[in-house]
This record gives sequence, C-alpha cells and structure tokens, in this order.
Amino acid sequence: MLLGGSGTVLGIKVLGAFGGFLFSLLVARRFGDAALGRAELFVLIITVGATLLRGGREGAVVRLFGAWSSEGNHARILKRFMSWSRPLVGMALFVAIAGWFLPIEWKFRSLSIGGWMGMAMGAWLLIGWANESLRGTGRVGSYALLQPGWWMLLSGGLIVTVGADPAESLGWAAAFLATVGMAFTVWRFRHAAGQDSTVERSGEKRTDAHMMRRLAGPIWMGSMLHLVLSWADTAILAFWLDEAGVAHYRAAFRLAALLTFTQFAVNALGAPTFGALYAAGEREALRRTVHRIGWMNTAIALPGLFCLVALGPWLLGLWGEAFTAPIVVQALTILAMGQCFNALCGPVMYLLNMTGGERAGLVILAVSAAAQLFSAVFLVPEFGLVGGAGSAAVGMFFWNGLGVWYIRRQHGFIMVSLLNGWWRRD
Repeated sequence: MLLGGSGTVLGIKVLGAFGGFLFSLLVARRFGDAALGRAELFVLIITVGATLLRGGREGAVVRLFGAWSSEGNHARILKRFMSWSRPLVGMALFVAIAGWFLPIEWKFRSLSIGGWMGMAMGAWLLIGWANESLRGTGRVGSYALLQPGWWMLLSGGLIVTVGADPAESLGWAAAFLATVGMAFTVWRFRHAAGQDSTVERSGEKRTDAHMMRRLAGPIWMGSMLHLVLSWADTAILAFWLDEAGVAHYRAAFRLAALLTFTQFAVNALGAPTFGALYAAGEREALRRTVHRIGWMNTAIALPGLFCLVALGPWLLGLWGEAFTAPIVVQALTILAMGQCFNALCGPVMYLLNMTGGERAGLVILAVSAAAQLFSAVFLVPEFGLVGGAGSAAVGMFFWNGLGVWYIRRQHGFIMVSLLNGWWRRD
C-alpha cells in the first residue's frame, strides 16, 4: 500500500519540481543571475518566517490527526482544525497587512522585507498548516500539491502571462495557494466528518489542546534546527558572495535535491504510518515499512548520483554560461553526494518524531546544525561555493549518521538500505 500510493505522490512531486526549475530558469534568463539570487533569498526569508510563526503546530497535527483518522474520528479532526486555524489565519492576515502598511522597512542585501514578502509569508503560514493537516489524515496527494514547486510553477506562469516580476509573482501565487489550500482542507474534513457519528467526550477539547502544546514545542524547535540545516549554507553565502553567486549555488542545490524525490514521496506517506504502527505496537510491520522505503530510495539515489556527476555541467548550462564554472560544478558534485547519503539513510527524523524520539531528534538536529554552521563559517570565506556545499554535506552526514545510529539502538534495525539487505522485498 505504501509503495503503490507513493507513485501518485512522486508524480505530483516531479511536476511540482518542474515548476521550481521553470521559475528558476525563467528568472535567470529574463531578469539575470542577480535577480535569481534575490528570488532565492526571498524564498529563504518566507520559509524561515512562516515556520517561526506556525510554532510547530503543523508537525503536531500530523501525529494527532493521524491517530484520530485511524480511529475514524473525523468529527474530532474537523473541530480541532477549525478552532486551531483561527489564530493562524489572524496571524497570517496581520503579517500580510503589516508588510504593506507598517512604516518600518527592513533590507537584506538589496532585498526589501515587506510588501510582497509579507503577503507571501502570511500565505505560507497557512499553506504549511493546511498541507500538514491533510498529510496527517493520509491525503498525501493533496499535500503534495501544496509544496514550494507548485508555488513556483504558478509564479512562473504569472511571469510568462502577465509579465510580473519575481517578488510580485511569488506574492500572488502564495496568496492563491493559501486560499485554495485552506478551502479545500475544510471541505475535505467536512465531507469526512459528515459520515462520523462520534460524540465529543467531556474534557476532550482541553485534552487535545494540551497534547497540541506538548507536541508543538519540540517539533517547532526541530523545525527551526532543520531550517538551519536547509538554509544556513545559502544565508552565509549571501553575506560573502554577491547575489549572482547565490543564484549559482542554488541552481546546483536544486539539481542535487533531485536525488531525494523518492524520499519526499515515501516520507509523505510514511510519517503517519510510522506513528500508527508504533502506537499499535507493530514493530515488525514498522521495520518492513522502513525496509521498503530504503529499497525505493536506493533504486533512485545511486543511479541519480552517477547521472548528476556525468551530466552536471550540461544541466547547469541550462541556466546560463556562468553557471557552468568549475566551482559551481564542484559544488554540485559535493551536494549530490550529500543528498545521496541523505536518501540512502531514509526518513530518520520522521521516524524519530513519529515514534517517541522527538527529544533525541532535537539533540541530533542541534549537533548537526552546530556542525554545519561551524564548518560554514570557516569554509565559505575560504572556498566560496565549494565551502557552502561542503558545510551542507557536513550537516547531512551528521543528522543522518546520528539518526541511523539512534534508530538502530532504539528499534533494532539499520535504516541505511545498502547495509540492510535492500534487495530483499520482505
């Protein structure tokens, strides 16, 4: 079931990734390398801001809604989604309005923080909340549609059809996705709840609120640490290099991230499955599920690594001649090796978060983020793009390596597919 369902999600993800590449290529070709660098920094700030504002709630609902969905308690899901959404909608509107009307203007390099950025940040607060709520109930196809690639696909369409600039197109596309995503989520939950005759028990609302607070805090901290691991290399490069250099690095990063397509699909399905199997005490079924994920990741990541190394210069040339410089190709090779290791290790953080290992996951992410930041501070000034790629690889090796070790200790199996008999489909 996991493998069959992930095919649809993978297909949606591939189409979404096409949107991300289309947007990146359009901006580089139409507005120049520096404009692409500014667009990538725009996305960085949006992502960090929206994750901060959600406070870990989006991760908590995956566990809560996953458990309630497996019990058939859809009315409970609808009630909690509606009540927990209200403060987030208010916060999103405040951020969007404040970006336009507050007299304070912040700048990062030549990028103004406000206006379209406030609009996009408020929208992504809601997009992240809606898509994780859908994922918690197993609506992974819908979840895959509310991803950054589809945001950029819509943005690219606005650039082509109406001539919008990158910031304007990102702002309007985010607002559209947030509106559609929230409306669709409410509709899905109402439809499911209509077939549920479960009556709310006394004190259930208070208990659910307590569970949300208890889960959200550690998950929020983990999300912020994961953002450090995902974006620290780009942020530090932005302080040492010009915006064109940031664009070159992000093009290499986008190509390397292709190796984790399969991992995205199976993670989307796997996270609620992990939690349900663990809660039911089905440890052997949990091992088999993780084993199948490792088999899929290996089948994609290893051939993909060789293809990226062989075709990297040609692929980078799609953005422009400056993207084929030897230092960009070297950065791509390092990033590809790190992403391949990431894919082979499997969804270590998802498994930890869904099986009671949140605190261990936080420690692992904290150690990994510190290692990445420390290496970036020393490597980027000396080696530029290659240093940034090296620091990103350090972070990936730390969080996956430590995660594999802890899961082996906690659950008794090895997640690295090549060390766990990946060819056996049991």
